[in-house]
Amino acid sequence: MKKWQQYDYLICALVFVLISLVWSQSSNYTWDDDAISRFLNVQDARFHPKQFFSSWNRPLFVVLFYLPVQLFGRMGAVMTMVLLTAGSGILLYKALKHKGVPHAIVVMVFLLFQTFLFGISRDAMTEPLASFLICLGIYFFYRKQFGWFALVGGLLPLARPEGVLFLPFWLFPLVQQRMYRYIPLLGAGLAAWGLGLYVFTGQPLALVQEILASGGKKNRYDRVSLTHHIGKYVYVLGPVAFFFFVWGYLEHLKKMFADYFILLQFTVGFLIYVGFAVFMDLGQSGGALRNLITLAPFAAVICVYGFNYWWAMFDVPVAKGKKVVKPPDRRELWIYVVFMVLIGWLCFTNELHLRQTYNPDKKDYMIFNALLVCCLLAVLPVFAKKGRPPLVMALALLIWQVAFTLYYENPASHGNEERWGMNGMTAFLGEGPLRDHKVYCNHPWYFWASRRHPDDTTHTGEISARSKAVMQPGQLIVWESHYTGENYTNVPITHFLNDSTFSPVYVIQNPNKEALAVLFVKLWPQMADNDRFFQALVQVYPKNERLLYFKGVYERDRKKNLQQSVSDFTAAMALKPSEPDLYLGRGVSWLMMNDRAKACPDLQQAAILGAQQAGQLLKTYCK
Repeated sequence: MKKWQQYDYLICALVFVLISLVWSQSSNYTWDDDAISRFLNVQDARFHPKQFFSSWNRPLFVVLFYLPVQLFGRMGAVMTMVLLTAGSGILLYKALKHKGVPHAIVVMVFLLFQTFLFGISRDAMTEPLASFLICLGIYFFYRKQFGWFALVGGLLPLARPEGVLFLPFWLFPLVQQRMYRYIPLLGAGLAAWGLGLYVFTGQPLALVQEILASGGKKNRYDRVSLTHHIGKYVYVLGPVAFFFFVWGYLEHLKKMFADYFILLQFTVGFLIYVGFAVFMDLGQSGGALRNLITLAPFAAVICVYGFNYWWAMFDVPVAKGKKVVKPPDRRELWIYVVFMVLIGWLCFTNELHLRQTYNPDKKDYMIFNALLVCCLLAVLPVFAKKGRPPLVMALALLIWQVAFTLYYENPASHGNEERWGMNGMTAFLGEGPLRDHKVYCNHPWYFWASRRHPDDTTHTGEISARSKAVMQPGQLIVWESHYTGENYTNVPITHFLNDSTFSPVYVIQNPNKEALAVLFVKLWPQMADNDRFFQALVQVYPKNERLLYFKGVYERDRKKNLQQSVSDFTAAMALKPSEPDLYLGRGVSWLMMNDRAKACPDLQQAAILGAQQAGQLLKTYCK
């Protein structure tokens, strides 16, 4: 064996780490907002120890990530998660190598570059942590180190509370091997969690209340169909891993109970998550697929089963005693490839929206085409010299899995209009004369992008009806529909638009002119102070037509200086003459000045450019 091959697993892990770090520095987009909230909670644990016991945070996550986050901030979370995930691959490789599984090295690709695991393995999420524990458990299970095995199983519910439902699979080998003395360790994690909560709260049943409370929230997403997860699991694994996973699963189905710790545990675990999503309001209530990442180690091992069966088709017959062991019939490969193409065409050609639901009205052939390439690479060795090992094609398949994952989970893949809008608003607030103002904002993306914390009450605050009443002049409000006006505090934008003590200052819009984030200022009682505020902004950003527009709105609606508002709207038009809001704004100012001769042409131009309000004003005032 060549010397470098002794360390091939370390090379794979290092490649994963380097790519992950480059990806983490290429974008600030996290998988979803949960990653930001959990990161902020770990930061907050320094001042509020209750964060260590939160079921939503996961106690083991807070314990492991506390020091890295306190010492190195966001980079501490990234490095810890990347190293844990890389360690998962090494552990799983070592476990299969110890068991004597052929081609154990390929499990590194099937685990570390599973599409969703790779995408989430730099964020403050708990699925990769649970995956790491399962890899550690498989390592001790195959090495028959049952004391450590039981201890790791006991920690699983502290990483993912539903992990308690997996513990029967960890109990069985202890009973089978008569390792009864280790059984209490399976409950050690929950016992430590419950004791900690009891000491902290003084309530004996605090743990029960904490877990029940975490599952008591109303499902905002609706439950999904029974086939939801099966039909979308290809996105979780990636096309090549899915190709070999299905094959490995089908070929080993008859060994389900003999292979209870891998195959059966995966099956039951998958059904648990399906049950959560279809019948309950737990975990996967939105149909999001990321919780299935917890099962990644089991899936990776099953992928190796399928890979080895494929590889064996190209072996030559081997004599074992008086018997000749023949490789599997290659005709099975053709049958399986046709099966996969049909499955791909029937199930994987609809667009996946937000990584959780199919859009039945839109087609997306990316997964189907990727599966076609995979099938082609898998059958090419059939045409090669008989008995020749498919090394080149095996490498091509593994590279194709990595390439797809890097493409699908590219650094910008978790961005969307909402996050782009909050990034833009945060950048605007962090520059110029606004950076020292107190900002009220509910969206976690603001705190992530600005590197501030919600508990920093000197610089930040939460938007609510109560806080609105005590806001001071010069303080800023970032309103957005998601966390402010829709699902959380439910403060409509009209609360500020219809309040003369507030004035809009800036807006971030999408290409359809829909507001992603709107900035308001609490006005001062003295108009001179308000004038200085807007003038300072215009001086810093003289070519920003949105600022001039909102200065015109302030002059017209708050200050009642109609002539100045016309001047501001006109100055903004010089910068962007195709903006319908500017003509609408100036037209309204002319109407308020009873000058219809000037108002109607502006309203007509606003209507031509797409301003919906202009049509009604034209009917009323410009007949």
